[in-house]
Amino acid sequence: MSIFSRLFSAKDSEQVRTSDTQPNLHANDDEKKTNKKLRSKQNQAHKRYAAAKSDRLFKTPMGFGLSVDETLRRDVEKLRAASRSAGEDIGYIKKYFGMVQTHIVGDKGFKLQSQIRDSLGRLDKDVNKATEEAWKRFCKKGICEISGRMNMVEADQLIAKTVSQDGDMLIRHIDNADNAHGYAFQLIEADLLDVNLYKALPNGNQIKMGVELDGYGRHIAYHVLTSHPGDYSHTQNGRRYNRIPANEIILPFPSWRPGQTRGIPWAHAALLDMHDLRGFREATLVSARIGASNMMIYERDPDQEPPENDDDWEDGEFVHELEPGKSNIVPEGYKARESNFNMPDDSMADYQKAVLRGAHSALDTNYNVGANDYEGVSWSTLRQAVIEDREQWKRMQGWYISQIKNEIYERWLKNALPRNQIKGLKAYDLERALSFQFSGRRWQWVDPLKDEQAISESYKNFTANPIEVLKDKGIDPHELAEGWTEFLDLMQENIQKAQAIGMVKGEAINLTNPPPSDAESKE
Repeated sequence: MSIFSRLFSAKDSEQVRTSDTQPNLHANDDEKKTNKKLRSKQNQAHKRYAAAKSDRLFKTPMGFGLSVDETLRRDVEKLRAASRSAGEDIGYIKKYFGMVQTHIVGDKGFKLQSQIRDSLGRLDKDVNKATEEAWKRFCKKGICEISGRMNMVEADQLIAKTVSQDGDMLIRHIDNADNAHGYAFQLIEADLLDVNLYKALPNGNQIKMGVELDGYGRHIAYHVLTSHPGDYSHTQNGRRYNRIPANEIILPFPSWRPGQTRGIPWAHAALLDMHDLRGFREATLVSARIGASNMMIYERDPDQEPPENDDDWEDGEFVHELEPGKSNIVPEGYKARESNFNMPDDSMADYQKAVLRGAHSALDTNYNVGANDYEGVSWSTLRQAVIEDREQWKRMQGWYISQIKNEIYERWLKNALPRNQIKGLKAYDLERALSFQFSGRRWQWVDPLKDEQAISESYKNFTANPIEVLKDKGIDPHELAEGWTEFLDLMQENIQKAQAIGMVKGEAINLTNPPPSDAESKE
């Protein structure tokens, strides 16, 4: 028998003797309870999320279970300041805000399609056209925005950029404005809605971050500062608030969590990466400058004694500037040594790409477009990335239309109809006039020929709706039909004139009765 067998045998026999001499009637019950607790702890350990564990390798927890409003109260002002700073100083974030303006709003803004119908349920073309023309008049500079400095497209671009940068802002309806439509809107920065204003009201409502809420979380009013907290007058006069009813204010922001009262800057998840990248680039630049600053250093030669006579120091000179092909004599008692600082290695490019990929994932945009890096990208890969990006921008266009454009348009109708700004509509036609649709900008196809061929095949197979295809391209089907009719009428008239003077051979084209085909001519 081996020594291990004897040890275990002795141990077992000792346990048996102990058990015989001191019997424990509850041993089995205690053992069962212990095993049950152990299994429970093991199951709990396996069920925990990896990111929620805290051990020696992962000291800092990623969240504390705070409500969304408490999280915003603590951090939103710092995030807003960081987002503004990044938009001013970091080119990638600045470009992102520019992409928000370009892809959500574009150079022509959102297009109104009035869809008012007559008593028979048919589209009333004349009234719809009059409504769209009245809207265009309202969107001009000096009318739609109360300060008079922007037209509608410029205001939309500023709203999109401000909300993405700051997280939210205020848009105030100005009824009975001093213009023919009796309406305008005012743009107000998010700073005037005090994040730190919390108060319980006697009527049961509460104020959270400047927003008055009822028991269901519905926005009842906004307590807006009378002056910007960054102005000198604000520090002199203190904090004063105006209570503005919620039906006079639009507070636009995409909701990230239920119960969210204020917005968060869209680039919040990318700001830390961009901050680290900027610091790394600065450190690399300093290292490169040092590496490029090689110098000539003079050291005392320990093997030589300094000259006894000071005049001997003039036998040679210290070199302050180096010239190609020039030789110099080092002063007696010194030796020259060239510094050799190392240049930074090639890790900068790889690190920058890795950081930017993560940052653009946080921004929900394509890395190649946002970082201006098309190195090694295939055509098919880039096409897929661009298409995915466009779906994201269309989603944000839908959010913008829902929260901002529809609200402004409906408020404009309520003020414009009583003032007879729309030909064929009166104040009592408001409900009928609320049939409308805004469409955002669309983009050219990445591969136009193949995409058009695919659409043609879809038509043949009856798997595509032509009207929906046109709308997806941002084209109004009615305007397209009218344009083709006008073009064909114009071409027929000009062709007939050209034939009359002999410039064009052949018979005049009759659009209502097209010329026979080649097969019909042979018959």
